[in-house]
Amino acid sequence: MIVFSGILQEHMPRNRYTPFLWAGILVFFFTAIVLLASPARGADPTSPAKKKKQILVLNSYHKGLSWTDNIVRGIESIFPADSYDYEVDFEYMDTKRHFHPEYFKQLARTYKLKYEDSPFDVIIAADNDAFNFARQYRSELFPNVPLIFTGINNFTDEMIKGQKRVTGVVEETDVQSTIDIALKLHPYTREIVVINDRTTTGVAMKKEVLKVMPAFQNRVQFTFFDDFDIPELKDRIRKIPYDSIILLLVVNRDRTGNFFAYEESLAVIYQEATVPIYSVWDFYLGRGIIGGMLTSAYAQGKTAAELALRILEGEAVENIPIVRKSPNQYMFDYRELQRFRVRQAQLPQESIVLNTPDTFYAQNKMLIWGIVATIVFLSVIIVILMANIVERRKIEQALRESEEKYRDLYDNAPDMYHSVDADGVIVECNETEARMLGYEKSDLIGRPISDIFSQASREIHARDFESIKMQPVVLGLEREIVRKDGTTFPASLNVFVELDKNGAMLKTRTIMRDMTERKRVEEQLRNSRELLRNLSAHLQSVREEERRQIASEIHDELGQILTALKLDLSWLKRRLQRDDSDLISSVQPMINLVDKTIEVVQRISSELRPGVLDYLGLIAAIEWQAEEFRKRAGIKCNLSVDVEELPLDQNRSTAVFRIFQETLTNVIRHSGATQVDVMVGIQCNSIVLQVQDNGKGITEDQLTSPTSFGIIGIRERVRFLGGEVRFRGVPGLGTTVLVNIPLTEEEVERL
Repeated sequence: MIVFSGILQEHMPRNRYTPFLWAGILVFFFTAIVLLASPARGADPTSPAKKKKQILVLNSYHKGLSWTDNIVRGIESIFPADSYDYEVDFEYMDTKRHFHPEYFKQLARTYKLKYEDSPFDVIIAADNDAFNFARQYRSELFPNVPLIFTGINNFTDEMIKGQKRVTGVVEETDVQSTIDIALKLHPYTREIVVINDRTTTGVAMKKEVLKVMPAFQNRVQFTFFDDFDIPELKDRIRKIPYDSIILLLVVNRDRTGNFFAYEESLAVIYQEATVPIYSVWDFYLGRGIIGGMLTSAYAQGKTAAELALRILEGEAVENIPIVRKSPNQYMFDYRELQRFRVRQAQLPQESIVLNTPDTFYAQNKMLIWGIVATIVFLSVIIVILMANIVERRKIEQALRESEEKYRDLYDNAPDMYHSVDADGVIVECNETEARMLGYEKSDLIGRPISDIFSQASREIHARDFESIKMQPVVLGLEREIVRKDGTTFPASLNVFVELDKNGAMLKTRTIMRDMTERKRVEEQLRNSRELLRNLSAHLQSVREEERRQIASEIHDELGQILTALKLDLSWLKRRLQRDDSDLISSVQPMINLVDKTIEVVQRISSELRPGVLDYLGLIAAIEWQAEEFRKRAGIKCNLSVDVEELPLDQNRSTAVFRIFQETLTNVIRHSGATQVDVMVGIQCNSIVLQVQDNGKGITEDQLTSPTSFGIIGIRERVRFLGGEVRFRGVPGLGTTVLVNIPLTEEEVERL
């Protein structure tokens, strides 16, 4: 037999050893605090906090009701209130006192307003009213949130039909076992008086009794008290015969609607009863009942919380079966057993007996274990502190060596390092910076950072320092630094700002690098690029001139020869027709070949240098090129021109035309488009050329590829003209090329 004493707090004995007990407990907690505070063993305070899991507990009844409070205690044994990982919200529906349908609708509206911005990870519904409420309003209030029920009377699988992600704990009161043990302990019993109310729980419990009554029909008579007011109940209890026992189920509300806590109703019954009282609930134990096979609200809440924990740790709700066997146990009150002369030997072996007389060990168990724990933990503390001292000394030695290495690296680094405070005063610098500026470290520390800047850099520093102080990182600042001898050099500064919890600057950690060589290389690179760009422009100009000359020679000289040849062939054809010669059939193919050759010469001449560009201008050349593109590629080309002519000289006109020509060439080669829209105009004293196709869209890799020579050529031509070009490709929708070339003052005047 398992015997527990002092389970309930009100039955904990108070004696002369109590001060020592509390002293032992205080020493225990002091030990724990020392261990947690140990720098060698403690948790990392800088570890990032993770988001708490959110749990909602819907209690059917009100706070203060023993059953509900014990369920909450069971839940909090798994999810304590001070948990860093879980946050539990408790709602008390108070359905013992409020049970009208409109009340539940109002609760639903209240919860929707209260929790519409609170995504819960799991919901626990305690007792039937909360479970029924959750089933009815779950899809509206908490869609797809896992639901765990507990404390459910008369559970059937029909209750969760059509509900997804539901599991829980069945509240299964063992009425038959309670009646069996009561009749075993009181064999003279002829009548069992069942005291119950007509609340939801009461109705469910009456069904349980009615279900087991046939098993006792030849042994005892059952009488139900479930429709009464308190004065009537008292009177009826006083009249119960001596050979009877009372089976107390639940009494929370009488016929008049008055509400009673479990303790209050039991106190009324106990005061009037002269016969043993049994029950199926553990919250009555220790308050007047002998006992029975008791259902534990604490166990119900704890088991439900354990199911919730499995869900929060990632287990699928569908894989967690419903706990159908309620965690019930035989429990008895020693004082009531003695009152009705029931021997403990008659009880089942696994019974728990409350309020048994305490042995010396039982009376002073906490004190004894407190002393033992104190001795053990003090010994552990001594060992840990000794180990900590040794480890601390090792760490301090390692820190000293590390600091020496850091100082050596800091002072001899190739870059200059310094720190300034919120007032801009240098508070630290390395030897490299002092050496490169021609100072001693002691001369620099304590001086304003602006002292090493040139006048122009001082003005920039005065303007920007306040904003720099509010940013954690500022990279690539450029300042002109003045050495002690007055010479200057450009420097790049990367500033890392240490901020306090309010975002205010404490100091900076700045890396400063001499940019003299880099500036020289950059200047050489710029000059080299400028030379290459000028050379490219010159080559383009030379190429255009050569193309113009070749086109002119082909058009003029070769065209004249072919024209003369065609005239001669035409004369020959007429002569042969007069003479009716058989050779006339050979002349016509020769004339056709000459005509085709003339067309080829004209096409080659136009491709080398379209004459329309020289004689009719850029707009006419763009219109001609668009028409040629339409004929050659078979791609629809829509041209929109909102100016009659562009006021450009020959070289700039040629460059714009070649940009347009190269863009159309790229469309043919790469886009797969079926339509091109071209817009040419003048906006804000700039020439705007936009070419948009509906092809597959240019990719970023194509734009940045070093082998995309067409794009490179367009960019270089536009850059030489002082303009800018933008490419935008959308996969599956096409590519847009936008060219913007500013007009010169002379060109603007010619508009």
